[in-house]
Amino acid sequence: MLGLVNYGSGNYRSVCNALDFLLIDYIEIKTAKDLASVSHIILPGVGAFNDCMSRLQETNLLDDLARDVLENKKLFLGICVGHQILMSLGTEFEEKEGLGWIPGITRKLVTKDHLPVPHIGWTEVHHDCASELFKNINSGATFYFVHSYYTATENNEDILATARYGVDFAAAIQRDNIFGVQFHPEKSQENGLQLLKNFSELNGGLD
Repeated sequence: MLGLVNYGSGNYRSVCNALDFLLIDYIEIKTAKDLASVSHIILPGVGAFNDCMSRLQETNLLDDLARDVLENKKLFLGICVGHQILMSLGTEFEEKEGLGWIPGITRKLVTKDHLPVPHIGWTEVHHDCASELFKNINSGATFYFVHSYYTATENNEDILATARYGVDFAAAIQRDNIFGVQFHPEKSQENGLQLLKNFSELNGGLD
């Protein structure tokens, strides 16, 4: 069973609509007890790193979420800011600790070509590895982005896919059972729906 964390994020309902369209069963996660019946967890996110962390802390979900993901190895997908807070540290407005599940820092997007920030729109995503998250999605397929920050992982091995907006940046990351995508799959039409379907079909062994 898939669980969708609801902590007041603006794109929660959009992700619900995408899962409903795909006929994927899911439950709303608002309390720790909701985690008990799920094997897959999606954390949506829109807005600022600090606000996302503060809202999650207010739910009293963080300890149980960390246990289920890090110890029980439940599959996890963070979307946009839900992806950025996987890092150890955020630098939006002021430095703030993230979840720290994947070592790295969330940094301001600064482009060499002086392109406008935030980066908004459709951009190609390139993946060179045989990841089940991108099953049946061609490298170079386009996804929809809205962001001013990006994840700078300590280890390149944690980068699953890249995109370019003046500079190259991580479009998707993975460490073991933990995934994050900077783009919005719920707004990325066919490619995004395929990615959500792929995530829902992953098993614990990531086969």
